[in-house]
Amino acid sequence: MEMKKIASLIMVFTTPFVLNAQQNFNLGNGINVPDEVFKICASILVLYLIITFIIAIIRSFLDFRLKSKMVDKGVSEKVVDQFLQPSRDSKAQAIKAFLILASIGIGLGIINYTLPFGFHSIAIMAFSLSIAFLGYFYYLKQSGN
Repeated sequence: MEMKKIASLIMVFTTPFVLNAQQNFNLGNGINVPDEVFKICASILVLYLIITFIIAIIRSFLDFRLKSKMVDKGVSEKVVDQFLQPSRDSKAQAIKAFLILASIGIGLGIINYTLPFGFHSIAIMAFSLSIAFLGYFYYLKQSGN
């Protein structure tokens, strides 16, 4: 089964190169990357974000149902209180997602003003994401997690 996953992943990631797309992004220094590579990567990212969002909603709904059933069954107050306390981890994940998405937006905005696309665009995105993770690190340090 593992071999099938590896083979399908290789096919998914090499398909844009095999198709030989007509439009290319010029990254400078004569390096051309097919337009479909960016479209596929963006589609995968958006799909990942949507699925992660749906899973988070389902998880919170199921947690709510579990806590409600615990209250209905008459579980001791101490156990219910432990489960009903808001999780710091979910708050930290929300802050992390906000910082990452905000830094991606800021990075893309800066890239838009520094056309044409090139290696400096990748450096701008890497720098903006590193600032987001640094901010997340300081958030965790201040909140005591």
